Amino acid sequence: MRRRREEGLGYIPEDRHRRGLLLTAPLWENDMLGNQSMAPFVRSGFWIDQKAAEQHATKVMAEFDVRAPSVDVSAHALSGGNQQKLVVGREMSSTLNVLIAAHPTRGIDVGAQAAVWEDMKQARADGLAVLLISADLEELIGLSDRLLVILRGEIVADLDPSAVSPRDLGAYMTGAATA
Repeated sequence: MRRRREEGLGYIPEDRHRRGLLLTAPLWENDMLGNQSMAPFVRSGFWIDQKAAEQHATKVMAEFDVRAPSVDVSAHALSGGNQQKLVVGREMSSTLNVLIAAHPTRGIDVGAQAAVWEDMKQARADGLAVLLISADLEELIGLSDRLLVILRGEIVADLDPSAVSPRDLGAYMTGAATA
């Protein structure tokens, strides 16, 4: 994990409970997952700088509208949407070259979804490569520069998102259409 982070790879997992959060840990610890051995979270080589971690978590929570009384509450105390926003915020606030985002807006409200989409578009405009995996066809079409449809382990279509409808995309995904 450390090597992937150092090389600039971020990951928003499909299952935030099993792969994205430590539900019994406080939010400041969850915010530094994957980055805990890197600045600003370490001091003197390996000691966790709790104050820096808490400040970073506070910043991420404000930027991504994670609603919680403090950074000291555990992740399981948050709603599913706020848990997801914390995971997205943690990954998007890291220094990345590539972000793999599996269902990044699952479980969040429409307003938060729009904010995450804008953050992802801005990151992409700033040079971040984003591999988006989603069952939300509107999300795929709205955020993608290019759509590759994989069916039964094979790429079956390479589509321009500005020229495809959700219905046509769905047809490629189910095998009802071929390129």
